[in-house]
Amino acid sequence: MTVELLSEQALNEWKRTTTLHPFVPEYHRLQLEHWIWRNRERLTGRVMDVGVQNPRRWIGPEYFTFGHTGDTQSDRIGDLTDLPFENEELDAIVCTEVLEHCADPFYAVIEMHRVLKEGGLLLVTSPFLWPWHGNADYPDYWRFTDQGWRYLLRDFSTLTVQACAWTDEGAQLVDRVRQVEGWGSPHDVYGHTAYLCEAIK
Repeated sequence: MTVELLSEQALNEWKRTTTLHPFVPEYHRLQLEHWIWRNRERLTGRVMDVGVQNPRRWIGPEYFTFGHTGDTQSDRIGDLTDLPFENEELDAIVCTEVLEHCADPFYAVIEMHRVLKEGGLLLVTSPFLWPWHGNADYPDYWRFTDQGWRYLLRDFSTLTVQACAWTDEGAQLVDRVRQVEGWGSPHDVYGHTAYLCEAIK
């Protein structure tokens, strides 16, 4: 699997963009946010951003955020498995680090597919090798592999699944844990922090 790392030039260009929201300074999140920013020219028209804590208002004038019941920060409130939009109403959807918290991610994907226009873009991510991070009000249910994403997003016409890279230190630690726990050879088992999925309806 090919992992696209951030070049120093791209990273510096990105950091100079003043309209970006603050991000958690972790390599996982750094790759995720840069990936969304890199797709900025494709995020046009009516764009829904699901479950985002720091709205990406730089996306455009028709951008809006969508949150669950009890979320007072989002522009629109509702259920991801029962979206309050007509068929083919949205041009693009950004859904990062949300589906692991959704009790029925399969139906959530069906709903996002339904409300996207033909040719619409879905940028979706979820952690894979990541600690449990739920609570009583916001459960943490799922982790998806590369193959899991390909099955989950199988109704889209085009799909690209990209793995997030480890830091050098993280990769060494994972390899050491693999050896200690007897997980098999590095050619047979591997895990990434997350997958970045780009799907076109």
